[in-house]
Amino acid sequence: MKTTCLLLPFTHGVEMEVLEYAVLLAKSRNATLVSLSLIPVPKDRGARLEDVQQSKDFLEAVQQKAMRHGVCVERLEVFTSATIESINTVAQTMQIGGILLFVRDGEGVLLSTYLIKRLMEREAYKLYITRLQSVGSKRELFKRFSGWLAGLWNSQGNMVETEAPLEGDMLVEKVEVGQTLHVGMPGKE
Repeated sequence: MKTTCLLLPFTHGVEMEVLEYAVLLAKSRNATLVSLSLIPVPKDRGARLEDVQQSKDFLEAVQQKAMRHGVCVERLEVFTSATIESINTVAQTMQIGGILLFVRDGEGVLLSTYLIKRLMEREAYKLYITRLQSVGSKRELFKRFSGWLAGLWNSQGNMVETEAPLEGDMLVEKVEVGQTLHVGMPGKE
């Protein structure tokens, strides 16, 4: 039996909860997660050092999360001036079963909104688009965090043991999770 591969493309913005979600999605589908870091290389100059470092951080973070959850992962790093073409080439070569994409508040996460739109226009592969919940304002985030900290102390002012959050306790709204989009293909499921 052939193992399904899910492609997780990345160009910027390592977000640990999103990587965790991608790993858990691959696990739920008994799939190999192909973490693809795309380092932009403008035609007139070389890659930026911070892009290379962010790529290494992404690949290592995915590897660590995959090991913790027992998910097979393949790591790829591609220097490119043609991001969409590189994604399609890797997807075709690896015979992937779908591409994992994440959005929050209408903006792309891990990939730019522009690249996500371009992938949707291509209609070449199943796209698993996950809408992430808004983090909210700084004040709301501070209230959540301070409320969580307050729960760690008992009435005598001593630190108390708490359970670790469950895997499902991520800031993820389960809208469109695992839905396959067939953009511009009416009548097809």
